[in-house]
Amino acid sequence: EPPVDQQLEVLRTLGAAGTSMDDVAGRMLTLAPAAGAEALSAAVLAMSDSGYTSESLARTAFALAQNQGLSVLPPSRLLDLAVAATKNASLAPVLGSVARTAAVGAKWWPPSDFVRLLLALAKAKGALDPRDRAELLREAAIALTPALGTLPSADIVKLALALAADGRTDLLEATATEAVNQRISGFPAQQLLILTQGLVQGLGGFHALVQSLVGFWTELLKDGSSCGAWDSDDEISKQRKKSEQRMRLTADQLVQLAKVTASAGSRNLVETLGAQLVSRGAKELTDAGKKILEAQLGPEGGLAQYSRRDRLRRAVLARCSSGSRSCSRGRRRGSRSRSHSRHRRDRDRGRRRSRS
Repeated sequence: EPPVDQQLEVLRTLGAAGTSMDDVAGRMLTLAPAAGAEALSAAVLAMSDSGYTSESLARTAFALAQNQGLSVLPPSRLLDLAVAATKNASLAPVLGSVARTAAVGAKWWPPSDFVRLLLALAKAKGALDPRDRAELLREAAIALTPALGTLPSADIVKLALALAADGRTDLLEATATEAVNQRISGFPAQQLLILTQGLVQGLGGFHALVQSLVGFWTELLKDGSSCGAWDSDDEISKQRKKSEQRMRLTADQLVQLAKVTASAGSRNLVETLGAQLVSRGAKELTDAGKKILEAQLGPEGGLAQYSRRDRLRRAVLARCSSGSRSCSRGRRRGSRSRSHSRHRRDRDRGRRRSRS
């Protein structure tokens, strides 16, 4: 009989092809106790990538978690297992071992990969023991804090999201300091919105760094209100237009920003957001954005304190009369209904006259 790892290679190929999955999973489970971690993890990932889930696969993942060889798997393989486990519940049993192994070897991980690992584990709600997560965060702070200045901006945003649910940790504080104090003007507006969401959730609306971020948003949106004023075709104007578009939020995103920053209690930001929505909302808000806006104009919403919220409400409702398809269809249906009613009344009058 071929060696166990060689058999697993064959099973990996069959699993990747989606062939006889139940039989493959059953055979993998039989071989798992004697398998090497490298071959077993590759086979498990192949099955998971095919979208297959079963009790047999979950038991094989549990066997992999107990395999001592998992502790020497490279970071790339551990990351693959963590990401796969967020998409396939059958791999959840391996998450604790992955987290513990990553914590021990944190200083050897590429920083960007460690950020991706933290984000994947944050998505696996309830699948990770709180003690394992706490240890991982302690080691992550030691490994990642010195590297924050070298991370791409996208990774800073991912890290903030990955840490937000854990509250005010040392690593989130350091991440916020890097983002707000060192590179805030370098984030595109859409990234900055996501970053804001993570920092408000994790640090709270009244944290000093969040307040600085809110102040930046206020000034950014005031400057952005002049977008489109550069009509010249010279190179400077083109670059200015490009820069403004990069820092411009859609109307729906403006509403989302109001929702995200509600706990910060900034009257200046509320007034700035409200003014932008008055001028842009009727033309640009989607139906989904309109529903969120209506909630934010309520007593507990992010725009509840806007001084001209009644005007904003009227401006948004005016969208219906300014050309949306659904409203146009409604007007056409109403017109057809009224026309049909008039025709029926005229027909009834004619019948009454003929009888008389």
